Amino acid sequence: MLEALVVILTPLFFMPLMTAFMAYNHGRSFWRWFGIGCGLPYVSLFVIMFVVHRDKKKLAPMPA
Repeated sequence: MLEALVVILTPLFFMPLMTAFMAYNHGRSFWRWFGIGCGLPYVSLFVIMFVVHRDKKKLAPMPA
């Protein structure tokens, strides 16, 4: 029973931390994204990946 609980809860604590770390590395609020990651553990990772991709696309120079 304890092993099953650990298997279920580990990703739920890992995903918010990974989401917040990615957000912080790209100039976003760590705690805001950690909270979002706690509320939506799997979805938040895809959302921050989209946000980072969109920000990189905006910063890329336009071809001549």
